Amino acid sequence: MGIPQPRRAVYELLTCAVALTLGASAASAQDKPSEAPVPSCLDQSIVDELGQTLRPRGVQRRKFLKNKRLELVASGGLFAADLLSSSYAWGGSAIFYFTEDFAVETSFHVSPVALDLDGPVADFFGDEELDDLFEEEGNGYLAFVNMVWSPISAKMKVFDGILHSDIQFFAGAGRVFHDSVQGLSFDAGIAIELFTTDWLTIRLDARDVIMVQEVVSETRVTNNIVATAGLGFWVPFW
Repeated sequence: MGIPQPRRAVYELLTCAVALTLGASAASAQDKPSEAPVPSCLDQSIVDELGQTLRPRGVQRRKFLKNKRLELVASGGLFAADLLSSSYAWGGSAIFYFTEDFAVETSFHVSPVALDLDGPVADFFGDEELDDLFEEEGNGYLAFVNMVWSPISAKMKVFDGILHSDIQFFAGAGRVFHDSVQGLSFDAGIAIELFTTDWLTIRLDARDVIMVQEVVSETRVTNNIVATAGLGFWVPFW
């Protein structure tokens, strides 16, 4: 049988008084104030109630682990050239993560290269023989090796769930294989990795490709923007 309500209240008050007496005597014998018990039964009940309702915060486990995994990315997007005409780009990259924050990336993209000056020049001079004077058509091949740093982890609400993501920065060097490009080329940019599943992610990146180009007897350092979106497949899958 249970204890009646009035007797239970008296019992709890007596228990609280005994606990306070014993706690006061124990606190006087302790050296550290932090080891003293909670001063009242009301404070103790608040602590117990908060302990049951509040969730611990602080450093949490990552929902997606990249350490010692290989990401294979198939991507495509826009190649906004400086001296040449803008076009599309497609290709892929392989990214190996040494840790959760650092990785090395090798990328290869193909972009059609064209200099759309022949048509306007021919129309200006009214001479059809100039139509092919500035023809610079072909494909440019972009091959780069970059170091990748992932300092920021972010979350975003998508429908009824939370989508985890990483914001990455990268920089490196390589070659752009085309007759108009001279020497080594360099690139730097930013990427956002959206973790959809344990083995499939969405990768968005934008980079500035810096190279020395000679087009129509003009040689200078150019800044070319490459913006791509792609799907990343992770190995191993777990």
